[in-house]
Amino acid sequence: MSEKKSKQTLLEQMGNSQIWKSIIRSGVPKTRRQRMHAILGSVFLHLHPARLPKHAVKIGYTWCMGGLSFFLFVVLTITGIMLMFYYRPTVEYAYTDMIDLGEQVPLGIMREIHRWGAHAMVLTVWLHMLRVFMTGSYKPPREFNWGVGVLLMTLTLFLSFTGYLLPWDQRAYWATVVGVEIMDKTPIVGDFMARFLKGGPTPGQMTLSRFFVIHVMILPAGLMGLAGLHIFLFRKAGPAGPFRGTPEQLKAKTDYFFPRQIWKDIVAMASTFLIICSLAFFEPVVLLEEATPDPGDYHPEPEWYFLFLFQLLRLKIFGGEFGQFLGAIAIPGAFMAFLAALPFIDKNPERDIFKRPVALVGWIVIMTGILIFTVSAILNREFLH
Repeated sequence: MSEKKSKQTLLEQMGNSQIWKSIIRSGVPKTRRQRMHAILGSVFLHLHPARLPKHAVKIGYTWCMGGLSFFLFVVLTITGIMLMFYYRPTVEYAYTDMIDLGEQVPLGIMREIHRWGAHAMVLTVWLHMLRVFMTGSYKPPREFNWGVGVLLMTLTLFLSFTGYLLPWDQRAYWATVVGVEIMDKTPIVGDFMARFLKGGPTPGQMTLSRFFVIHVMILPAGLMGLAGLHIFLFRKAGPAGPFRGTPEQLKAKTDYFFPRQIWKDIVAMASTFLIICSLAFFEPVVLLEEATPDPGDYHPEPEWYFLFLFQLLRLKIFGGEFGQFLGAIAIPGAFMAFLAALPFIDKNPERDIFKRPVALVGWIVIMTGILIFTVSAILNREFLH
């Protein structure tokens, strides 16, 4: 009994400390009123409602992908800043700096964490969009927030693409060449964008400098602004949740965001970070030879999340300049536009995916196609090697 009392006293002392109150702005919450004040009075916690529907915050429903995506962006920001202390975005030093990060710099593993974290963020953002689609959470009144999510997914892919060049090895060089050539096929603005990014007839110092600025300043600023808007819109509309029961019944079944829900997010974030660190330690990224205009025996290919598009462009139907434009720009662009317009196209109020057969079959067909083309690209790579 005395041990329990001492623990409570210690907890109360922590809750009354200046550090705790500067963040939470109240003592350790014990009652319903105190929990609500803890959330509404905190600069961090007030981004979420004081109470949330229980069915809308279950891990089996949310997958914690929204919080994980934001957490991974923070990890990438921190590791990216640390890498900037040791990286010089010049053709002369970029490649050797990458080698020194792995062999000389004490915290060189930050590059591995940054790379695996980027892969993980692409995956979590995609899974978050998938979860929203499967649960029909893009339907009114959340149409605009779905569009913001589509933009966030696009910026995430561009962030990964622009960071791909920075190591300045053969993989980075030729993936950028292929990407810029695809961009060049965009009508009206394609030629200007390609010339601007390359800064010359072939990728060189100007290309590296411009990709660096876009990667560390322009895209992160845009992503942070859209992420803030995304969170604000979520805060105003609230979570959608699986609609089972009457609105009165669902409203009655609520839970506090703090401290119950936040612990679920913390566990998910800690587990994800542990996996990333394990991959960074046991599966480090291998640099190829330094970038050169001569590919030699290297067969250019993009990262795994662009492999399906890379394999699609190999089909005969997409041969020639118009075919390349159709496969690289028109079809992906039309698909992203369709995703953004989906809440205005799908007028069915039903949110259960198994009661939306057209949406379910369409999604299965698209995902099956992407999987087939991705696997085909991997098998083709193994054959060439």
